[in-house]
Amino acid sequence: MYDSAFQILFLGEDLAWSKIAASLSDVAASNLKIHRAQSLNELFLILAGGEWHAAAVDVQAWNFQGLHYVDKIRSEYPAFPILARHSSSTTDIARKATNSGATRCLPVESLNAEALRGALLACISERKARSHSRKASPMQVTFNIPDSTTSSTKAQVISHALNNLLCVITANADILSEHVDASGPGVRSLSEIKRAAKSASDLMRLLK
Repeated sequence: MYDSAFQILFLGEDLAWSKIAASLSDVAASNLKIHRAQSLNELFLILAGGEWHAAAVDVQAWNFQGLHYVDKIRSEYPAFPILARHSSSTTDIARKATNSGATRCLPVESLNAEALRGALLACISERKARSHSRKASPMQVTFNIPDSTTSSTKAQVISHALNNLLCVITANADILSEHVDASGPGVRSLSEIKRAAKSASDLMRLLK
């Protein structure tokens, strides 16, 4: 895995792009390939059409619109590694990036090929560990609601159970995606499952 060429998509402004490109110009970055997406829509189109290991987003880009982009990517790709590039001089930005869905935060002051590769390897290792854990301990959802429970509490229990169900669907879709050929007939079915889970999740948030 350490000798593999990693494909990373970058989304950010010109200055951030020039700095991250410069940090990957040495020999140590020879197995890191980075491609810049000009917009969020372009990033989604590129992700859908190829094999990518992570998305690197400048969360301070466009007056912190990058934070919103992290959230949008996470909603479409629940388990995909997202690396948040930020300045450590901005207060609380790393926490906000994590809350928006970033997997790892990388301060621009210490950004280099080794830091980027280390963050990406950590993301991949954690994802595989979660996948193995799910296979070893399948998640189950139960809907046991006592008759004596109040209406308000019942609503909370139902909401919690439905959220668990959505987590089960998304998690198992991620597991299946690792075993489905990218050009096979199952890809469309997995895409439909993920899209339905996202729509249900959005509806749940509106009903709260």
